[in-house]
Amino acid sequence: MPYATPESRRSFLDFFRERLQDLESCDDVDLQGALSLGKTKIRMPAPVLPLQLSLGGELGHRLNLDPEVRLDDAGQFRRSGNYLLFDPAVYFSSISGFMRLSPGDSWILGHDDPLQALLLGYSELVGRRHLGIKLGPKGLMLKRKTSAHEACVAPLADSALVKRQIRWRRGKLERLARILAEPIAPLAASEALDLLRQVIHIMEREPYRTPTYDGRPGGLLELPDGPTPIFVGDLHARIDNLLVVLTQNAFLESLENGTAMLIIIGDAVHPDEPGQEDDMEMSMLMMDLILRLKVRFPTHVFYLRGNHDSFSEDLSKGGVPQGLVWEKALHDARGLKYRNAMDELYRLLPYVAMSSRFLVAHAGAPSIKCTRDDLINIRDEPRLAHQLINRRMRTPNRASGYTRGDVTGLRKRLGLRPDTPFIVGHTPLTPDETCWWDAGGIEHHHVLFGADPETIGVITRIGEQFVPLRYPVEPWLPVYNRLVQTGKWVARPSL
Repeated sequence: MPYATPESRRSFLDFFRERLQDLESCDDVDLQGALSLGKTKIRMPAPVLPLQLSLGGELGHRLNLDPEVRLDDAGQFRRSGNYLLFDPAVYFSSISGFMRLSPGDSWILGHDDPLQALLLGYSELVGRRHLGIKLGPKGLMLKRKTSAHEACVAPLADSALVKRQIRWRRGKLERLARILAEPIAPLAASEALDLLRQVIHIMEREPYRTPTYDGRPGGLLELPDGPTPIFVGDLHARIDNLLVVLTQNAFLESLENGTAMLIIIGDAVHPDEPGQEDDMEMSMLMMDLILRLKVRFPTHVFYLRGNHDSFSEDLSKGGVPQGLVWEKALHDARGLKYRNAMDELYRLLPYVAMSSRFLVAHAGAPSIKCTRDDLINIRDEPRLAHQLINRRMRTPNRASGYTRGDVTGLRKRLGLRPDTPFIVGHTPLTPDETCWWDAGGIEHHHVLFGADPETIGVITRIGEQFVPLRYPVEPWLPVYNRLVQTGKWVARPSL
C-alpha cells in the first residue's frame, strides 16, 4: 500500500478533530490537535501519519510512532503494516534503538522493562508502567496506566515529518553510492585482482593485529573499546542483507566518522538457498563489496574467517562441494592469479576478535584450553583453528558441541569478565529468526545469522549494553546500481 494518500491523511486528522470535542487537549503548542489520555481507552484507526507520544506531560519524554516503510521491487517505499517506536531526538542522528509494533502486538511502555527503557532512552519522567499500546485488527489502542504521570498523543501532519523516514533511507543509499562510486557488478579480471591485492596489502599491516612470533599477522584482533561494534552474521551471498544494514540506523555515518566498527563474522559467500548452492556469481559480488568497504574503511571494517572461507573439498552443502565450486568459479572468471590471491587472503584472516567489552568468533568456543598466544599463533594450532570455525553448541542432537563451561573457560583464559558478551555465527536458526539471545541458556552468549531472506539482524551496543536489532530485507541492489550508473532513483516514492 502507498505510504499515505491525501484522502487517508484527511480521514485520520478528522478522527482527532472529532475526539478533541470530547477530550481535553495537551497543553503544548507543538502538539496541535493532541489528546490527553485519561483512564479511558483511546481507539483509533491504524495510523497513516506519524504520531508523537509525550510521556510525562509537557516536558516529558517524547517518542515517535511512525509507519514503517519498506522498499518494493519497483523502487517505491510502501507501508509494511508495522510501526516503529523511537526517540526522535537521537534516532535520525546516531546509532540508537527502536521497537517494532506489528499487528497483534501489545506493550506496556515504562521502566518496568529494562530493555525497552534502553532501546527508547526513557527519562526519569517516564513511569514504571506508563502507557498501554496495542495494534489490533480494528486499529491502535492507547491507555494510560498510571495516575501519577501524564500522557498525550498527537498526529504529526507536517509534510516534512511525514516524509522524513523515506528521505532518511534514500539519503543513506545516496551516501553509500558516493562512498563506493561504482556499481555492484561483475569486475574485469584485472580490476578484481587489483582490488583484492589492495586488501591483502592492508591486512598484512592491519591495525589491532598482534604479530606472530615470526612477524606475520596474528589470528587475534584486539580492538579498542571506544567505537561501537556492529556485528553481522553469515551472509551467504545475500547482498541485499548487507545493503540493508548499511542503509539503516546511523551505521554508515558512524563508519565514516570513525565512531563505529563493522565486524562480519565470516561466511559471506556460498549461497544456502536450496537449489542455488552452486551459483557463485553473487558470492563474487558480495566479496567485491566487502573488499571495497575494507579499502574505504581499513581500520573500521573487519572480516573474521568462517568455515566457508575456504577452497576445501570437504566443504559441502546440499550435496554441492561448495569449496571446490567456488575455487573453479574464481579461476574461470578471474584467473589463476586471482584464485591464489584469494587463498592468500584466507590465510590472513583473523579467527577471533575481542575487546574488554566483547568476544566474537565464527562458530563457537573451543574445547582446547587456548591462550591469547595460541590465538595469535593459530596457524600453528590447526585443531584450534578448525574448532573456532566449525564447532557448534552442544544440543540433545549434537553431543560433541561446545558447552557453557567452554564459553566460561575461554572468557577466563582471555582475562574477560564472566558477563562479557560472546557472539558467534555459523548456526542457522529457524526461518523467522536472525538472533538467538542467551543461546542454549548460556547467559551473554548470542548466535547471529545473517542469511535469512526476509529479515537481517545485527547486534550492536547502545550505551553500555549490547542489543539485537532486526530489519526487513529489501531489494536494494538494482536501486543502488541504477543510482550509481545514472544518478537517478529507480522510481519516485509513493507519498
